[in-house]
Amino acid sequence: MAASITVVGLGPGEWNNLTLQAYAVLAGAAAEGQAVYFRTLIHPTIERLKAEIAGLRCESFDHYYDESQNWETLYQQIAEEVCTLAAARPVIYAVPGHPLIGEASVQRVLTLARERGLSTSIVAGVSFLEPVCTALELDPLDAGTQLIDATTLAALSDDEVAGKIIPTLPLLVGQVYNRRLASAVKLALSEIYPDEWPVKLVRAAGVGADETVVTLPLYELDRGTNLANHLSTLYVASVDELTALRLPETLRYVTMRLRREPDGCPWDRKQTHQSLTRYVIEETYEVVEALEENDMEKLADELGDLLLQVYLHSEIARQEGDFAIGDVFEHVNAKLIRRHPHVFGEAEVSGAEQVLVNWQEIKKQERIAAGKDVEAESVLDGVPLAAPALIVAQEYQKRAARIGFEFGSVEDLLKKVQEEIQELQEATSPEHRREEMGDILFIVAKAALWLDIDAEEALRSANRKFRQRFQKVEEIIRQEERTIASYSDEDWGELWERAKR
Repeated sequence: MAASITVVGLGPGEWNNLTLQAYAVLAGAAAEGQAVYFRTLIHPTIERLKAEIAGLRCESFDHYYDESQNWETLYQQIAEEVCTLAAARPVIYAVPGHPLIGEASVQRVLTLARERGLSTSIVAGVSFLEPVCTALELDPLDAGTQLIDATTLAALSDDEVAGKIIPTLPLLVGQVYNRRLASAVKLALSEIYPDEWPVKLVRAAGVGADETVVTLPLYELDRGTNLANHLSTLYVASVDELTALRLPETLRYVTMRLRREPDGCPWDRKQTHQSLTRYVIEETYEVVEALEENDMEKLADELGDLLLQVYLHSEIARQEGDFAIGDVFEHVNAKLIRRHPHVFGEAEVSGAEQVLVNWQEIKKQERIAAGKDVEAESVLDGVPLAAPALIVAQEYQKRAARIGFEFGSVEDLLKKVQEEIQELQEATSPEHRREEMGDILFIVAKAALWLDIDAEEALRSANRKFRQRFQKVEEIIRQEERTIASYSDEDWGELWERAKR
């Protein structure tokens, strides 16, 4: 007999919801002495089936729920065993509800069966959705309700939860089968919902007097002794946009609301790309400052301010019909995937240096595809002049050096520094002095590059050092209770030395 898997839906639990087709398949298996493999025997129809169908042989995978080390592998282990059994003989795999609705194990079985060339068939059943929605008086289509299996949710990382679940839409979490899983679900949802957010745990939906709906705050989901079981579904009502503070969708809503005519913020509504340019620069430097100070709490705050600028510019562009935030996401995601073929494709690299070589070649091919004449390009093209001058200087110098425009030794370079200082000393006009000062700064940036020093970072460090020492000088002056005018040049020199200690 050909290798095959028949997946049977047992319905949500009420005997009357077991379909005639499902009953016939199970009865046929008993007549032929074939075992039926149940995902779990903890289901209201099982005892009735044993009583109704003589000789029904029931095997189950309940032991995996206690033995599995993590939620990701639980259903995969079940699928592996089902497909291994099916390779030798036809297998009937019975699951609660409808096999294709909220049944993560079935999807893994179907995927693995296709890979191994096993045929499959589905015997439909009434899903858990019908009685759950009846108990909640919920129309899932009208509300845009999301649906996820509890084990799938529990296996997600914090970032994945935020990307998978939209809290501004209702959510149903199926198969919250025990307290340990309820705890993992609670922790996952706490990443995007308030701890006090009211949720509803629906137990034994559609199973007569056993059906219960318990309302409790999210943080108490795993605190009851007998709340979650194999017939438990969690319902999480939607939050409004101003409550879901941990999600990008909320920032998008807030920026749209601020810019909305006529009842948005007057200041935000009048802003343009040009008027906001200074804020992009300021927020960028505040992020850099937080990084230099290694202040993670400040960094999180400043990154948010910088992200706001991205959303504001995107909202202005959307209102003017140029582009939307989705275009921003599309461009950056496509670019990252395209420029990392060693991660998202088949390319292989030997290390970070080869990654950079590939990156430059991919960028070149992008410019060719965009119709650019790469042969006529300057090696200095693409360096943004709006960047800090020291950064631009060192980038120009690095690019020029790549094609051979370079000093022979550090001694030659330092000699050039002295020449530029001499030329400044000899300059006679303000314009000439300004030009020569620029040459000095440029060549000093080159010297820093030779010494493997980031000139911008070095100057920022010097600025911080000066600020700290000068503020210490100010503190000494306050402690001495003297007027600033009372300090001589010699006194200032002494103050500075004291501040350096």
